[in-house]
Amino acid sequence: MMLKPLHALLATGRSSDHPVCHDGQRFVSWQEFADRVAAHAAYFAARPELRWLVGADNPIDFTVLLFALLYTGRQVVIPPNSQPGTLAQLGEAFDAIADEQMRLPPQSNLGLTAQIDPNAAIIDIYTSGSTGEPKQVRKTLTQFEVEVVVLESLWGEALGRACIVASAPHYHFYGLLFRLFWPLSAGRPFDAVTCTYPDTLRARLALFEDTAFISSPALLARLPELVPLASLQPMPKLIFSSGGPLPASAAGEFFRQIGQAPIEVFGSTETGGVAWRRQEGDDIWTPMPGIVVARDPDGALSLRSPYLLESTPWRMDDAVELLPDGRFFLRGRLDRTVKIEEKRLSLPDMEARLAIHPWVAAAAAVALPGRRQSVAAVVVLNAEGRQGLAAVGRREAGLTLRRHLAHYFESVLLPRRWSFQEQLPINERGKLTHASLSAIFTNADDEPAAP
Repeated sequence: MMLKPLHALLATGRSSDHPVCHDGQRFVSWQEFADRVAAHAAYFAARPELRWLVGADNPIDFTVLLFALLYTGRQVVIPPNSQPGTLAQLGEAFDAIADEQMRLPPQSNLGLTAQIDPNAAIIDIYTSGSTGEPKQVRKTLTQFEVEVVVLESLWGEALGRACIVASAPHYHFYGLLFRLFWPLSAGRPFDAVTCTYPDTLRARLALFEDTAFISSPALLARLPELVPLASLQPMPKLIFSSGGPLPASAAGEFFRQIGQAPIEVFGSTETGGVAWRRQEGDDIWTPMPGIVVARDPDGALSLRSPYLLESTPWRMDDAVELLPDGRFFLRGRLDRTVKIEEKRLSLPDMEARLAIHPWVAAAAAVALPGRRQSVAAVVVLNAEGRQGLAAVGRREAGLTLRRHLAHYFESVLLPRRWSFQEQLPINERGKLTHASLSAIFTNADDEPAAP
């Protein structure tokens, strides 16, 4: 299919009846989409605010607002989640909020004839940072356009005119790129319904003749246990996974049942896509076209990428083993930022949030392995906390601290196990280790999980 650059999409347009999106009830035509963007662009042009946080949960509303803002030269801010504590932290990063409540009636014949300047079109994506504050990753529309060209060169022919069905949220980098920008540029429709559950996925696939599925390891790893994969009909032409490694057992189950393992994409919000693989016999990663990878002296992966504005190598926090042909194996994370259900979590950030609770003298968080990696917390209580523990019991104390953390973190990231100790398990060098923290939760009599 012929790609249209995102910056020229509104100026060049498509046929009036071209399907842009299925909103859950019907297809939204290009004419309706363009008219809605035009109406919002007129609204934003008359407003003085320059930096707008886009908080729309509906993908088509989100897309309309985003393009209207870029068209009028406004700066787009995308938060990592809509939790009140997160939005409060980002208060200095934006001047106003654009969401579904701003839905305006379409205005025809306004005409969006000018092109967006792709180098000046700024999108600030915020991720969970490692220092206690959401981390800003600034992107230009040009960077997204370069990556869209690469994705289309790799998989566009196989996709054809497939409708893009997704479980990945549209406000994270992976979802924004794969679910919205790529299909918009290629002229493929995308589905506005987020397929969080197998029944929803089955219903959405049945609605369209050809599809691709944009998902995550969290869902794909569980899917073979929940439904026979062959019951998902028509079968998606391609299945994509990103946000973390897909277990080899899950990839193998897909290959056994339907003859194709998901295409996994490795990367980050900062770097964009770095490499891809299909676990159909090995777990080797192949760099994306234009990506050059290397290994730093301490084993960390570094890379040069056409998606990055800097010409210097970009260091990642992933250990790498390079192969002579340029492909590579990943050997785990080097830092204390972990991924839980494909959502990035800074363990020091969580510890800092726990430490401000009036009951807590000290706290440490650890990611525990298992079929589904989860977070556990070790807490040393102060005098007030010990009184609270005596009054409400261990389980309710854990729930109290969990509710405190819920102001800052999404529910999937919250600790599921709690242990209240006299002191943190510091070794002879005064260090907390993963092993010492994990050992606390190997005992049969540790505290029960909070729901």
